[in-house]
Amino acid sequence: MISEPKRLKHPLAAYLIGLIFSLISLAVMVGVMYHFAFSHHGPAILAPLEQKIMKHEKSEILEEVKRHEAYEVHRHFHHTEEYPSLPEGSRPACYICHSDFPHTKNKKVRALLNMHTQFFVCETCHIKDIEGMSIVYSWYNPLSPDPAGPFIGQYYDVESGNLVEPEDQLTKIAPFFESGEKRISVIVLQDTVLAQDYIRVRDKLTPEQRDNFKNKFHSNLKVNEVDTCKSCHSAKGVMNFSELGFSDDRRQDLEQLNIAGMITKYEKFYIPKLFTK
Repeated sequence: MISEPKRLKHPLAAYLIGLIFSLISLAVMVGVMYHFAFSHHGPAILAPLEQKIMKHEKSEILEEVKRHEAYEVHRHFHHTEEYPSLPEGSRPACYICHSDFPHTKNKKVRALLNMHTQFFVCETCHIKDIEGMSIVYSWYNPLSPDPAGPFIGQYYDVESGNLVEPEDQLTKIAPFFESGEKRISVIVLQDTVLAQDYIRVRDKLTPEQRDNFKNKFHSNLKVNEVDTCKSCHSAKGVMNFSELGFSDDRRQDLEQLNIAGMITKYEKFYIPKLFTK
């Protein structure tokens, strides 16, 4: 009886070559399908359907927000870095109307003012004095009732001399009204009833009605002038940097910061022409 021949094992290289050719064939097939379905160099059979879907999903509001954010980033002289942000409902109600770079009117100091939003909530600089209440400053995080730190900007790295970047970059300095042992936060979050109600009905309001309603959010706020830098950056400033946990060398630098004097003293800034022939 004649026995069947034994099946020979193919070498590993044969499998690898087959896999490579299979991937190449798949890539070619996908390219051909895209060429016939969507590419403007080909028939683009499915292009009308794609445009119809994209048109349906496109939001003019979101497009405008993206253009505005790109404009704000590119008009800053210094490079801006991405920082972690709070979930939308936990963000202050300020951001319903204002962007992450809210200071735009004063070209002289807008980059410096917008830089402060990494360290402070908006109310820190814009809080209004109320009779019978004192204002105290503390670290605030809506996701944690008692953040432990360390916090951003408190220490210098001994070796590099740069600021230490802690893991917690969401906690910021915030103001509180204090009367006796009672401490009241002035921050209105986006998930509050007032903020959600405004978001729901604002498109139905006239501009005058929106302005009147927004006064409710601004009831404890005021507009500060540029020369208020010294109200914080001085030894007798409104903030006690030591109580806020800043190191001694960091506290001294903040209290003796010369940038405030530069802003109030000079009317124009000149950038040296370093790269001209």
